[in-house]
Amino acid sequence: MKIAFDVMGSDHGSLPAIAAALEVIKEFKNVEICLVGDEKQINGNLQILLKNKPLSSRITILATTQVITMNDGPLAGIRMTDSSMNQAIQLVKNKKADGILTSGSTAAYLGACHFLLGEIKGIKRPAFMPIMPTLIKDRQVVLLDVGANIENTVDELINFALMGHIYCQTIQNISCPKIGLLNIGIEESKGPEVTKATYAKLKQLTQKNEKLSFLNFHGNIEPRNVLSGDVDIIICDGYSGNIVLKSVEGMASLLFTLIKNGYKKNLWTKFLGLMSIGIFKNIKKTFDYKNTGGAQLIGINGIAFKAHGSSDKKSYYSTLKLLIRAIEQDVTNKIAKQIQEL
Repeated sequence: MKIAFDVMGSDHGSLPAIAAALEVIKEFKNVEICLVGDEKQINGNLQILLKNKPLSSRITILATTQVITMNDGPLAGIRMTDSSMNQAIQLVKNKKADGILTSGSTAAYLGACHFLLGEIKGIKRPAFMPIMPTLIKDRQVVLLDVGANIENTVDELINFALMGHIYCQTIQNISCPKIGLLNIGIEESKGPEVTKATYAKLKQLTQKNEKLSFLNFHGNIEPRNVLSGDVDIIICDGYSGNIVLKSVEGMASLLFTLIKNGYKKNLWTKFLGLMSIGIFKNIKKTFDYKNTGGAQLIGINGIAFKAHGSSDKKSYYSTLKLLIRAIEQDVTNKIAKQIQEL
């Protein structure tokens, strides 16, 4: 398989992205990665990382002359035809790559994927879908949408539920994943009109002998229970989802900092910290977003992933592993097939 990796446009330059690509090549012998971007910068960073070691033949470079910044709008990915983002997406469009990863401008990426790849037939709006940890060991939850849309209709939210269901069955091997609808309370009567209407329609469509009876609709789930492990899929509009995602990431980072500072107070607390270091390492490993990677833009005609703009080597590496898994399981075609059948 071949991955198109846009290594430009992030907060930390291309070095951590290229470092992650080199690690992935070592681990996955069937993977090729095309680094797309400024050739001089890529070659310079490869020299730094390789330290005179030979470059694997499974790493190639596609040189481009333009870089889309975080401030560029949704049409930049189309207008800047020789940008690293545009050219990486073109590789997927022309079947020269099986999937794409970028950490560049979200708006430009959405626009370029929409115009160049298009959506799966029957899907009006794609969704960004990150994978998040839960309190239950080895159990994760997918949240969609987290920013591809600001507002969504009832039918779009139901499509999110269906795509999440197929993803969890295919990638996470969950036979009947539980679906929750993000809301301010568990009561059916709470929330904005679109949420109440989505609840009612999902409840109807998932009854016995109905069209979506195979979906396991759990009902409403409150933001405080997002990481509880009560459900496997949480659906919401992109605005609410983005706030939840960033709140969870921010709170996790804040708690780690508070714990670390607490153990530095005096010799006694430092001793307690040393005694507890294994426990806190495990907690950090579980809830550090860098270990779960970026988000898939699900619903697009192609396998497209987006990493954080502030990604480091670990975050890129985790996202590349998710991308490889999605390619191996042919998740996009499986979603397309089931949508067609319905």
